[in-house]
Amino acid sequence: MKGPSVKLLASFVGSALVAGAAQAEIVVYEKDGYRFSTDGWIILNASSTRGDADANDAFRITSGDSPNLVGFNFAVPETNGIRMSSRLGLRINPHSGEGNFKNRGNVGDSASKSIDPREIYAKFEGDFGQVLIGKHYSIFNGRPVLWDASVLAGGFFGYDNANSGFALAAGSLHSGYLYANFNSGLVYRTPQDKALKAAVGLYDPSQMGNVFIAGAPTASKTTTPRVEAELAYDGRFEGGAYTLYVDGVYQSAENCRLPGGAVCAGGDRVTGKGASTGVQLALGPVALSATAFTGRGLGSALMFDFDALDAQGRERKSRGYWVQVTGKVTPSTMLRLSYGRTEVDDTAATPGHTAEGTLAGVYHTVNPFMTLYGELGRSEFDLNPAFGRATDTRYATLGVRFMW
Repeated sequence: MKGPSVKLLASFVGSALVAGAAQAEIVVYEKDGYRFSTDGWIILNASSTRGDADANDAFRITSGDSPNLVGFNFAVPETNGIRMSSRLGLRINPHSGEGNFKNRGNVGDSASKSIDPREIYAKFEGDFGQVLIGKHYSIFNGRPVLWDASVLAGGFFGYDNANSGFALAAGSLHSGYLYANFNSGLVYRTPQDKALKAAVGLYDPSQMGNVFIAGAPTASKTTTPRVEAELAYDGRFEGGAYTLYVDGVYQSAENCRLPGGAVCAGGDRVTGKGASTGVQLALGPVALSATAFTGRGLGSALMFDFDALDAQGRERKSRGYWVQVTGKVTPSTMLRLSYGRTEVDDTAATPGHTAEGTLAGVYHTVNPFMTLYGELGRSEFDLNPAFGRATDTRYATLGVRFMW
């Protein structure tokens, strides 16, 4: 994978997380309605991948599916029935870069030298519900990432490109669901203490293109926001609980041009739209998560930016599903098995592909702050867009997570 695709992969595999992850916080100051607290995690994975391409056969030590986090939370006194707070979440990758040929991309301007402010938002809450302004985890197809047991562990490398200078693990994003991403926007949510919840957001839109095809067109002009929305229901029954959701996304981009300046085969304006749905069921020590998505102009992993269009500028159709079962065999040890599949249709100009990913893992909580885990996985592409051919990659990962 060359050129802009490597840099975009860096932003993609930085991964999501995790508005809604269960974690504690350290209260630094609290007086007269003012509150300041901090939270975060440090994650380190040792991953051995064995594949049939040079760039997916490697041993890497990385931060896994999610970069390391240091978060700061601020709140002010409730005023006129409105509770007001804000959050700054800084992501930091652990890669050293220097002296390592495989990581030479990490030298200079890479993710290993930067702090990524994925979350910087203000939240206003009251009887009316909740309003968020700023940069935060977006809505569409976001729940699979949060439900994935690898979200704070290992997972697959993006498109199995383990030797990318920016390589991190990336859950099952290329095989089962899409990356919702952290995006700047305005979101309204109905009251969160109700069983039936709704959310709608206006977000900064993306250009649409294909980073895997040299000279591929890009629709570079955006004149309207991206719209995302969700309807969810949380229910309980004797011995268990469940969540059902359905969500959607729509955006457009203009000025789609082929090399040389000709208008794209699909016209000057292209659109991206999709829907996803899913269920999570908790029954005693066992939990089942199942999700599915379908769309046009979305692509196969990072929405809109990676491979939303074909070589002539037409929107590509894609779909996928992901299923995970977890079970606690002791109060502190959880087992996991998941399978996901993503399909991108052929077009007259560009072949599609099918990706499948299977992961098994064990996650042991040593104490409330520390977790040890191991994962085994297999990722298969009939045509891997990062390599231009079929790939079959096996994974073995050991990791540790410290949270506060």
